[in-house]
Amino acid sequence: MRENKFVREVEYVLRDNINSPIIVEGDHDVSALREIGVTGEIIKINQGVSIENFCSRVSSEHTKVILLTDFDRKGIDLQSKISTILQSYGCKVNSRFWYFIDHSFKIKSVEDLPWLLRENQ
Repeated sequence: MRENKFVREVEYVLRDNINSPIIVEGDHDVSALREIGVTGEIIKINQGVSIENFCSRVSSEHTKVILLTDFDRKGIDLQSKISTILQSYGCKVNSRFWYFIDHSFKIKSVEDLPWLLRENQ
């Protein structure tokens, strides 16, 4: 029952986002998460600073984050790099939802999540 598991995973992210910001690549990802009901803090990676500086700032402000990059080659590389750097700063990285989506569905971007949720309700 992949469908029910997907809805449960979305609900888990919504609950976890109360205390932990979600890190995404850009504006369209923010819009997609708002569309599926995310109301907590969302931080965009693409802010015109290096990944190292981005991670330093995030880890100085948060002890735990949810990392949700796209599922294409660039997103996979970002997921790995950002996770490693944040953890080196002592920030706990939750990638559970990312791994679930990446291994369960054939989507390539966070922007596809609203469609995926509609298809699985």
